[in-house]
Amino acid sequence: MYQWRKFEFFEEKLAGKCTIPEEITGKVSCCSSGRGKIVVGCDDGTVGLLDRGLKFNYGFQAHSSSVLFLQQLKQRNFLVTVGEDEQISPQLSPMCLKVFDLDKMQPEGSSTTSPDCIQILRIFTNQFPEAKITSFIVLEEAPPILLIAIGLDNGCIYCIKGDIARERITRFKLQVDNISDKSQSSITGLGFRVDGQALQLFAVTPISVSLFSLQNQPPRRQTLDQIGCNVNSVTMSDRLEFIIGRPEAVYFYEVDGRGPCWAFEGEKKFLGWFRGYLLCVIADQRNGKNTFNIYDLKNRLIAHSLVVKEVSHMLCEWGNIILLMTDKSALCIGEKDMESKLDMLFKKNLYSVAINLVQTQQADAAATA
Repeated sequence: MYQWRKFEFFEEKLAGKCTIPEEITGKVSCCSSGRGKIVVGCDDGTVGLLDRGLKFNYGFQAHSSSVLFLQQLKQRNFLVTVGEDEQISPQLSPMCLKVFDLDKMQPEGSSTTSPDCIQILRIFTNQFPEAKITSFIVLEEAPPILLIAIGLDNGCIYCIKGDIARERITRFKLQVDNISDKSQSSITGLGFRVDGQALQLFAVTPISVSLFSLQNQPPRRQTLDQIGCNVNSVTMSDRLEFIIGRPEAVYFYEVDGRGPCWAFEGEKKFLGWFRGYLLCVIADQRNGKNTFNIYDLKNRLIAHSLVVKEVSHMLCEWGNIILLMTDKSALCIGEKDMESKLDMLFKKNLYSVAINLVQTQQADAAATA
């Protein structure tokens, strides 16, 4: 197999000083980023907001039991969470979806610093029976409309659409695979694709990749592939391709089926996308080590490679890549400027790589202009 050259086009920022603040006492179960902050949800029901450099801003009790999923919205300063609250009655599931307005804090004089909770919705109802939630994603349409997709372990996706804050919503259900074996039917990843008027939802299970066309009524499903992946090994490229990681390779999907695939071996623990780079945390079964690789697919090179501890979450914010570890340490990695990269390449007489790098950057700049 063609060996990809490795370079150090990225560097660690805040070396040794990057750690999850001690004010975050619970185990981090989910996290999100946007609007200049990182938000972490914990198994004790708390949510913590971190500023640049992972400095603790404030925290609050979002759910009484645990926060399972959350997403920081970009257009408005809202936080959407999914978590367990106290069970009011045996008939009602304790699982709730909440929307917090982070620009509106509880009035002065209240005992805690916490944002206004502007909506609480029960996720499960008689028409939408309870199952284990395995994935969650929010699409911001024209304000105030949100489209929320909740993937379950039975191959179902529950969707909630509308002005959530005012509870002007419609709910509908999508079905991927009707398989009794939960280990095969779980929705392990979701990805929205908006292209003009077309609104589509990619959904992956361990054994399939599907695409739902949501502008059709009822939504139309097509199967794109008979292979799938596990949780966390799903991302979207900036060209709206759906990407999944499997032990043998990384596969790209467009609306008409499977596109290119890249034969990077090893279990893909995490997959991400950052400024045109593919991010992978890969587990090596032979030595038990985890490697974090940043791939420049256009120039067929590894822009950064690093052996890391056990990663629990991967995010991008402040123009950096942030890896949170299970031991609550963290890594903050930023891209070097073009001058530093070219300097490095010229010293090694790698002129063709330098030319390709400049051409790629110019092409990317022209495409986004």
